[in-house]
Amino acid sequence: MTIYLNGKYIPKEQARYDLFFDGGVFETMRAYGGKIFKLSEHIKRLFMSAKFLGMNVSYVSEEIEEICCNVLENARLERASVRISIANGNLMVIVSSLPVYPQEYYEKGVLITTTSLVKQPPMPQAKSSNFLPGVIARAEANRNNPFEVVFLNHQGFVTEGTVSNIFMVKNGLLITPPPYLGLLNGITRQCVLEIAMQTGMRTRQVPFTRYDLFTADEVFLTNSTIEILPVSVVDGRMVGDGMAGKISRGLREGYWQMVEGYGQYTPPDKKKFYLYSRQCAIYFIIIWTVICQSYFSSFSNLPFPVS
Repeated sequence: MTIYLNGKYIPKEQARYDLFFDGGVFETMRAYGGKIFKLSEHIKRLFMSAKFLGMNVSYVSEEIEEICCNVLENARLERASVRISIANGNLMVIVSSLPVYPQEYYEKGVLITTTSLVKQPPMPQAKSSNFLPGVIARAEANRNNPFEVVFLNHQGFVTEGTVSNIFMVKNGLLITPPPYLGLLNGITRQCVLEIAMQTGMRTRQVPFTRYDLFTADEVFLTNSTIEILPVSVVDGRMVGDGMAGKISRGLREGYWQMVEGYGQYTPPDKKKFYLYSRQCAIYFIIIWTVICQSYFSSFSNLPFPVS
């Protein structure tokens, strides 16, 4: 598999991850059917992050878009994540196969915990490669083996996960923390709010505590790779009935429709339906052809001509 590093397309084995340890910015995107979802939006945020951190980027957005598409095309993966990393004048674009999460996660939800570690990024809007807070938070919560760890700010309000945004549903109201609390305004987060607005769902971006999560009807996480993932347990307390809720399921369906319209991509569940329908149609044609042949061949055995 080929990656891009500082002007050259090279084998993935030659990637120089050490060039990006000392600060920098990055974006992780998901590709559907050979097309990167919301590519321009991710690259726009990449440049914003670099600007916030005072970094100079020697590429223009169109160049990075072309590089991403070239690396993805070479990878030939059905399920892929595309990561752009920029640090100290270095640019690397790498494509990886996406992990396959069990369907049970999306039906029954996952376990998350909150952490006492307060995450204080230099600038919440910048997606920087400072993973230390996330590493510490996961080490602290490792005894519970959670899928995700959620940060609180210095006021005790819920902000975000180590790699995800968080939503909750209460009495039909969709609630998510506002970016000013100290969180990244994720692309998938923006998509969820857009879908909610289009469907007339009531939404609010307001501060809330982890205790509000305990009494929520639904809780779910979002990012580009997990998309919309229900949460069934928060800090050992069951959310709702412990299963994926109606609203999170509806939003996930809306997200799939957005993806399908964006990249002409067919979701796996619909793809199976289309293949099944196609097979049924083929079987019908074959059976109908056999019936017709049998019917008309019967006339050839008659003792008198048929006109």
